[in-house]
Amino acid sequence: MGSDMTVLVGDVGGSNTRLALAGPEIGVTALQSFANDSFASLDDVLAAYCAQPDLPSLAGACIAVAGPVYGNEYQLTNRNWQGTAADLAQQLQLSEGARVDVINDLAALGHSLPALIPGQLASLRAGHQRGKQALVAGIGTGFNVSLSINGQTAEAEMGHTSLSAPVSCSLRGLLAEKADEFATNEDLFSGRGLVRYHQALHGVAAEGGAQIVADYVADSDSPAAQTVTSWARLLGDFARELVPTYMPGQGIFFAGSVARGVLGTQACEIFLDSFLQPSTGVQSRCETTPLWLITDDAAGVSGAARFAIEMASGTE
Repeated sequence: MGSDMTVLVGDVGGSNTRLALAGPEIGVTALQSFANDSFASLDDVLAAYCAQPDLPSLAGACIAVAGPVYGNEYQLTNRNWQGTAADLAQQLQLSEGARVDVINDLAALGHSLPALIPGQLASLRAGHQRGKQALVAGIGTGFNVSLSINGQTAEAEMGHTSLSAPVSCSLRGLLAEKADEFATNEDLFSGRGLVRYHQALHGVAAEGGAQIVADYVADSDSPAAQTVTSWARLLGDFARELVPTYMPGQGIFFAGSVARGVLGTQACEIFLDSFLQPSTGVQSRCETTPLWLITDDAAGVSGAARFAIEMASGTE
């Protein structure tokens, strides 16, 4: 990529899409956020962004999406948006041969890790960094993870795998037969999962995960407080399972609106108590595994930009 070349980069989540321009000289600029419910398709979001005046000529694009990516085909998990890299190139009216990459949104966060600065990252628990592997766990509209090894990422769809035995056992102790409503990780560890868990626990609906967290912060004796604190304990049980599964010696990096909402409150202490239960064997590495919170909701855009620039320069 030449120093004056500009690419479009983006992070397409279940609820919002963030788009920006990136290049070796300009870094990441012209960031805009769009509410997905206001658009019928990703093409419409791209058209809205590209309608801004004085948009420079685009040399390519890298779009991260919240869903599985097979080759150049993508499918959002929590929204009926799908397509190919070729579709995106056509929508953006790129020249023939222009490079367009589609990557998973958690993979984009994995690419962002080496460039995160203190303002984009908060330490939940210090530990001893070792090895080459880090894990990003995204808890927002949906749930997923991405393993990062020396800046290279491996995509996954862990949100659609079954709950682990420890989490299922704890959940059954809280909800009895209603625990059967939560079959997968995303059924519980996501924004929609938090709302469903609150309703299963108390028999009343909530407006959304953000409202549940706000009610907990406002009143530590409220039903929302029981929801958030018990959910945080379940998340600690789950995070313990991630350590022997992925061996993230560099740390687990939590991302997403729900992770920021819950782990940014006093409930983080309950999460940590659960994560640090005494254990033996490989799971004892929880005691030394660093835990982080990605506080910048645009980090995925930065990761997509880093991936695009590295691919263009041949360093990926």
